[in-house]
Amino acid sequence: MLAFDLGFTHSYEYSPANTANCPVAHIHMLPVELLQHVFLLVVNDIPDCPGVFSYGDTTISANVGSPPLVFTRVCRFWRVVAHLTTAVWSRMQVSLPGRVEPLTPFLPSFLQSWLARSGNQPLTLRIASGELPIPNTRYCTRQPGHEPSQANSQLLTILLSESKRWKTVTLVSACDWNCDFDTPQLRSLQCRWSDLTRFNAPNLTHLHIIYRRSLTTRFKHIPTCDNVRHLWIQNASARIIRSTFLMFPRMESIKVDMILSDIGHPHNSTTHSCLESITFPIPSDPFQQREVLKIFAELCLPMLRKLTFVADPEEAEVSCIVEALEMAYCDVQVVNFWTTIPLSEVDMDVIEPLFSVAREVTVHGEQLHRPIRQ
Repeated sequence: MLAFDLGFTHSYEYSPANTANCPVAHIHMLPVELLQHVFLLVVNDIPDCPGVFSYGDTTISANVGSPPLVFTRVCRFWRVVAHLTTAVWSRMQVSLPGRVEPLTPFLPSFLQSWLARSGNQPLTLRIASGELPIPNTRYCTRQPGHEPSQANSQLLTILLSESKRWKTVTLVSACDWNCDFDTPQLRSLQCRWSDLTRFNAPNLTHLHIIYRRSLTTRFKHIPTCDNVRHLWIQNASARIIRSTFLMFPRMESIKVDMILSDIGHPHNSTTHSCLESITFPIPSDPFQQREVLKIFAELCLPMLRKLTFVADPEEAEVSCIVEALEMAYCDVQVVNFWTTIPLSEVDMDVIEPLFSVAREVTVHGEQLHRPIRQ
């Protein structure tokens, strides 16, 4: 395709004729299957997926200097192998330029060519902001009547044409979407709460919520929530966390990076029959620790087996955990700490009360033994 051939005319062309006066590099003699495996290892090792576009201060261009496109510039053999390896084109980051004016025809055509190279592979896609930095989330909402830029619309239209192949998607663009996403293959999604309602994703199992839209967010159940097994939230209050127990009936694990204070109170007496694992931080501030207690108050978790707390195993934190678990109905087997304190410096007398609410206590997975009293 034209978009992939522009600018590569000076690439070294490997052929038997070129080997007469110089030795052949071993990498040019690799079997096709092994070279494809090398390409995949390189592409899969790129954080946040390979970028389709490259941004300057005022320009946007094809990202020809990074994998997988750079593979096509080494020699004819590499270019052929790269073009035939559909999986290396199935991971991509598309940064939305946010411009009012439309893009030149080359850039949309380039994106279409990239997608065509991926064949029928399930897609791993990251949609981000290009030129403009991502603002704080309370300023992210689209103003009434403000539609996405023409440049964004051009790229989104192309991506949406392949939405039935989306398997893993991350939305980190600052804009709100003016479209819905029909994604029957989607298994993993990272987005904001407000974006979730736009997805028809019956097979979604992993959900990562980024940003905090509002402490007063009102949740409504949608079919996309039905099969979510693993939920990860960047930050949330006790009330929002308790709401997730109702939103995601088959949730098996929940992780929260930061617990926020909220004057609201959760609904009483909540039961979740599938939840097996919880990972929370324990705030050092006693006032904020009340949020942890509000999470567990009258909470019935018959399948809960493991609690991981991002906290130091100090007296205040241990007391908070014991009080929280005494307020809940559960049979916790393991309480695990993620902490900067070395295992050798953990005070076992401080830890001991945890054995009244859990069968086992660990630090970074290493088991602590209950002190034996004489």
